[in-house]
Amino acid sequence: MNGLGWGPPEHSNAMSRAPRVTDTFRWRLTIGAALIAGGYAAWLIIPIVVASELNPNVKTTLTVFLGATPLLTKLIAIALLGRPTINFLKRHFKLFRRDSGGAH
Repeated sequence: MNGLGWGPPEHSNAMSRAPRVTDTFRWRLTIGAALIAGGYAAWLIIPIVVASELNPNVKTTLTVFLGATPLLTKLIAIALLGRPTINFLKRHFKLFRRDSGGAH
C-alpha cells in the first residue's frame, strides 16, 4: 500500500501467513469449557445479590450482568476456540457436513 492509504498492497498477508498449529487445541478447549461453566455458575450468585442490602440500582445492574454472563462467556469461548474446534468437530462428530447423498 502506498503512503496515501490506497492502492495495491505491496504483499498479501493472507498468502504469507503460516497455517495455524492446533497444538493449542487442548488448552483452548479447557479454557472454553471453564468459561461456559463459570458463566452458568454466575447465575447462582443472583439470589445472593437480590437478598443483599445494596442500592436497588446496583442490584439491578449486577443482576443484569450476572444474567447475561452465560451468553457473554459463550461468545468469548467461541472466539477463543475458533477454527481448530470447528475442524475437530467436523472430523470427530461429523458436524457441519452437507449431505452429499441422493434421496433416501
